Amino acid sequence: MELNSNQLKFLKIYQFSESYSVSLVDNQEFEITKGYGTTLVEALNDMHENLI
Repeated sequence: MELNSNQLKFLKIYQFSESYSVSLVDNQEFEITKGYGTTLVEALNDMHENLI
């Protein structure tokens, strides 16, 4: 899956050797919340749970 920066304006995705980290950022790129997982989907779900 190819994503460009316009599609992910408020998300930063980091890929490590065996895991992912996803951060929700504001207009000034300050991190609001973060999620972690062994897959990108797990990291997004973890970030979402932190918002609830």
